[in-house]
Amino acid sequence: MPVSTLTHVAALAGAVPHLTVSLDTDNGATVIVGDFPEASLCTHAFRQVIADWPTESGHAPCVDDIHFDGADARGPVLATGQVRWFSTGLGAQRAVAALRTSRRGQQKISVQVRFDALLAVSVVRMESDALADDELDDAAIAAYATCEAESLLASVSAAA
Repeated sequence: MPVSTLTHVAALAGAVPHLTVSLDTDNGATVIVGDFPEASLCTHAFRQVIADWPTESGHAPCVDDIHFDGADARGPVLATGQVRWFSTGLGAQRAVAALRTSRRGQQKISVQVRFDALLAVSVVRMESDALADDELDDAAIAAYATCEAESLLASVSAAA
């Protein structure tokens, strides 16, 4: 699994309350990430390991599968009750600008963006008591897609 994927998982592990992440390795072991004594790694250590992963290395982490306990994975978004979470490679200001674009006309959703300086990604939290689960899922997935599109545009602009 690429380090970029685990970067987003590490950011979510550090941001989503009561989230436990299980990483199944290719040798059959499971690494448990969470903020409790029995975990293999606390979320801070996991974030540090991923942040320190050598970028020039041709070796990707030996993770085959990721499981979340304490949140439901709904596509690229994690759900905890009436809250949706996702991570984006955008900085906080660019994420906020992208989210404003995607949320036009959706006043029923509270959105917070937190930049994880160690991992250089932003975590987005979307909450609504007024929307049904599927409506909130749709809004969060649309917001995620908008952030991903903005991230792609930024990478193309930087390469040009």
